[in-house]
Amino acid sequence: MSPRKLLVALALSAGLALSHSPTFAQSGSPPAESPHAPLEAYVSDILDRMVREMGPDERLALTPESAAAFLNAEERERLSTGFARFTVDRPSRLFVAFDSAYGETPFWLADMGFQRRADLDFVVDVEDPFHVWEKAVPAGEVNLGVPSLSGELKPYIVFAAPAEGEGTVAITPLVPGADVQTAREGGEAYVDDNDYFNALPAELDGLPVLRSFESWEFTSRMVGFFRATDYPSSAQPDHLQLTFQDDPRTGVTVQWRTDETVDDSILWIAPAGDDGAGRMLTAEAAELTSRQIVNDPDIRMHRVRLDDLTPGTDYEYAVSADGGQTWTQRRRFHTAADAGAEPYAFVYLGDPQNGLDEWGDLIRRADGRFPEARFYMIAGDLIDHGTERDNWDQFFHEGSTVFDRTPVVPALGNHDSHGGHPTLYLQQFALPDNGAETLDPGRTYHVTYQDLLVVVMDSNYDLVEPELQTEWLDRVLGESDARWKVVIYHHPFYASRPGRDNYPLRDAWGPIFDRHNVDIAFQGHDHAYMRTVPMRGHEPVAEGEHGTVYLVAVSGTKMYEQTLPDFAAFGAVNTRTYQIIEVDPATGELSYRAVDVDGQVIDSFDLSKD
Repeated sequence: MSPRKLLVALALSAGLALSHSPTFAQSGSPPAESPHAPLEAYVSDILDRMVREMGPDERLALTPESAAAFLNAEERERLSTGFARFTVDRPSRLFVAFDSAYGETPFWLADMGFQRRADLDFVVDVEDPFHVWEKAVPAGEVNLGVPSLSGELKPYIVFAAPAEGEGTVAITPLVPGADVQTAREGGEAYVDDNDYFNALPAELDGLPVLRSFESWEFTSRMVGFFRATDYPSSAQPDHLQLTFQDDPRTGVTVQWRTDETVDDSILWIAPAGDDGAGRMLTAEAAELTSRQIVNDPDIRMHRVRLDDLTPGTDYEYAVSADGGQTWTQRRRFHTAADAGAEPYAFVYLGDPQNGLDEWGDLIRRADGRFPEARFYMIAGDLIDHGTERDNWDQFFHEGSTVFDRTPVVPALGNHDSHGGHPTLYLQQFALPDNGAETLDPGRTYHVTYQDLLVVVMDSNYDLVEPELQTEWLDRVLGESDARWKVVIYHHPFYASRPGRDNYPLRDAWGPIFDRHNVDIAFQGHDHAYMRTVPMRGHEPVAEGEHGTVYLVAVSGTKMYEQTLPDFAAFGAVNTRTYQIIEVDPATGELSYRAVDVDGQVIDSFDLSKD
């Protein structure tokens, strides 16, 4: 598939459209087709009809009830039968169970003759109340409807009992990926999620249960699909940010946004204090159109990739969207020095995700206290809903107050792709094209900053197998002669509360970390703070041996409880932090500090190498 066709396919999968071929389009292999692709395309047609027949305010005000009322008879029939397909080998009683916390009941249940069975309601994952509906069906194929019209409900699960007599119903899934398990207390309700049954009523306990993927919840989303951004674009440049695509000693990429009226933008750059050496460069531009955003559907991204800068030098730059008549204020950044030439510092952040205004305040505090930081690393879940551009608009609104002068090095979290392809993430970050050949450019990559190797991985193992990155990871770590080797990814090897360890990652990548003496693993996902003692072979190392320190942190406002493992050196809950890491190549010292919102150092450690 050509890069142009690929980008269009990826854009459509995220509800986007591209009006022309971007000059900095992502390339790579498309994601495997969803088993619900025909249904998703059908829902997309309904969304197009909503755009044609509803005003912006009507689309924003959609509810499950008004969305169901909008459907015509054909659409209603298709959505009532087009999601779950399976067979039962005998006349059966089916029990459909779904999370009732969001107040939405799938519209088709009553239409198809299901009856409410409140006496069979149960709880999943400690606090999620599941409602149960029942219906008798004959032997043969069964077709059930979409999970919801809001996308808030995880897909329902289906139990089956014989209509009469003893025995066990044989359920045969007809949708690829769905499976059948025996329902038991402690069993998991989804193929790709660790939500579990706390207890089950006797009538359901031990029955076969048809499971699907939690990530299929957005298959039929209509309510909440249409959004209004609080940060619409204009003819004035905004959302300025710096990223690395080349050697940080000589390269940086500058990106900014305008509305669709701006055809050409230019960048002025010069060594600080030497305006006479300044030069102007024309930006490459790409238009990004989202039918989701009712008040700002069309924006333009502008990008200049610089690869001929001088190491260890301060530069100033400004951008113009009107041919140089007006300019933004100047920003200053510093290129990496040659290895060993000067000390440097960088910041590590756990998940922003929620409370981005407070997160913006946190990174501005970090910038104010440590203006010498040369880059910021983020361990995934930059936002809450990766398919919604208004979420990204807020992230860049807050983040550009720091990332317009200090490059950002992001890793992908599960919320950044939200169960699908990370289209918006890849379109809005200019990242190195040196990652695993098996994945889209930008999902994985590596950067060498002076004497530090940073390897960025995609830990979304429900979407991409960890083994797709092992050969590349082994090669990159093995070929590097950097003094310090660190990795950053989202899902932690060692979780800060029970039941959340990510064994597929640990089993695939852990031996490689050990073989190449990775010093620190920067992680997120668990929304608490934790540091392990140095680990090797999944065990604490003996005094004097090399091990990897595994970190978990959170910088946004969403918090989790914590139960520390025995090998944890320190932990904290309800604590938003940023981490400053200072490196002195002359002495071989690395100093790490975790700093809370009040500026207090809550944890620290030092490493030393010859």
